[in-house]
Amino acid sequence: MNNHKQDSIIRGIVTGDQTIIKAFYETHLPQVKSYILKNSGSEDDAEDIFQDAMVFMYEKLENNSLQVSSALGTYVYSVCKNMWMNKLRRNKKMINHEGILSVSSADDADIIDAISEKERKYIYQKYFLKLGTSCQEILSLFFQGMTMKEIAAKKVYSEAYARKKKFECKNKLVKMVMTDPAFDELRTNIE
Repeated sequence: MNNHKQDSIIRGIVTGDQTIIKAFYETHLPQVKSYILKNSGSEDDAEDIFQDAMVFMYEKLENNSLQVSSALGTYVYSVCKNMWMNKLRRNKKMINHEGILSVSSADDADIIDAISEKERKYIYQKYFLKLGTSCQEILSLFFQGMTMKEIAAKKVYSEAYARKKKFECKNKLVKMVMTDPAFDELRTNIE
């Protein structure tokens, strides 16, 4: 693929050009589906993994931290394979290693670490959004580095009430996150 076409695809993905994104999916999803179906997965698994890889790539593109030495499709395929192998490893299923693209062990470890970090953020965000608006606001202000005194002034609460509310909201969030089966998988994977 020439650089002009790849640059066009990258611009299209970053800007959310539905025509380019759809064409990219249609071109590259079948290869990922084939791989995942051969390795204990379903079509739904393949679509989920491909979507996660696209989000991962989009975030890297937005941060200008994506360094691709091959075609973009090859990169996404490699990310999908690594995500799928990581998931199978956590689920302790066997995988067929035929046709695996070679990726250096440093790249592999970086990708797996980035995927685990992305999964942790996803779990956190999923439950953060289930909190009430008040809890979301207080925790957001706290995570932005505001002191309890500043939060209390901004929310027109007493400092004691703001502190109590933050404690309750944080505990509620932690409790929801810890009951998620995916959190157990990630915790087991880290230990």
